[in-house]
Amino acid sequence: MLWIVIKPVLPSFQLNSVTVSSLSTTSDGDLTATFDVAVNSRNPNANLTLSCESLEVTVWFGHRTIASASVGPFWLEGASESPVRARFGVDRKMFPRGVVNGVAQQQARGYVDFRVTLLARVRFWWHGAVRTRVRPLTFECYPLNIVFHSDDDNNSDTGRMEAPYECYVI
Repeated sequence: MLWIVIKPVLPSFQLNSVTVSSLSTTSDGDLTATFDVAVNSRNPNANLTLSCESLEVTVWFGHRTIASASVGPFWLEGASESPVRARFGVDRKMFPRGVVNGVAQQQARGYVDFRVTLLARVRFWWHGAVRTRVRPLTFECYPLNIVFHSDDDNNSDTGRMEAPYECYVI
């Protein structure tokens, strides 16, 4: 019997941009927001292809999930990178008052500290024939300071991450 040992280097994910638009809260505890998350995925292994069988992108405020979306499967050839994008949101979703008040207070100061997690289920392939088992990986992207600039109309419902952010495995 022949055994092949494959010890891949884990993929990396970098947040290229996070945009939060239409962010609003109500005194009733409702929150509305649209998230546009652009991620660069990277396979550092020269001789292994990576298949990402699923990728769940989740936005958090504190320890509370605000919204999430699934990204379809994708492949990365050896030593390559690929952009991945997810657009999703919440519309008048009820949250505990502490969460809604925290978002509103931070937004009034011009920034909101959101957190993004990426839950990936990956598998590595060697020459298209030999594969590893599926490996769940969680990447944490925190702290993300989403900045809300007021324009001339005093409209500050759209915020952006100011610089790319390298996520780390937890």
